[in-house]
Amino acid sequence: MHDWFLYMVVSGCGGVVIYDPVPSLRYRQHAANLIGANGGFIARLRRLSLVLSGRHRRWNTRNIEALSGLREKLTPENRYVYDEFAHFRNASFWNRLAGLYCARLYRQTFAGNATLWLAALFKRL
Repeated sequence: MHDWFLYMVVSGCGGVVIYDPVPSLRYRQHAANLIGANGGFIARLRRLSLVLSGRHRRWNTRNIEALSGLREKLTPENRYVYDEFAHFRNASFWNRLAGLYCARLYRQTFAGNATLWLAALFKRL
């Protein structure tokens, strides 16, 4: 989770993040990884169960709290997304869905987007 948090800080404050599709680091993957490659159907089901159990919601809460001290350093666009996400994730059913739509949050894959919307539906963001 540390690399994800650093990504949020750097990109949120206007830093440049360069995506290189060619892996250049050896990143260890093991059977007990909570987050990883998510290759295969079983791994995706396990990830979905983490979302629905509320684990991702707790992670999001910690990220919101940690970023709160940097809120004023966020770019205006990212401050808007931060504020909206922090607010709508606790809102009523329709306001959660509208907030997710208006904040234009998305994941990189169809399955990731479906999980994001399921999390919003069940108040697990």
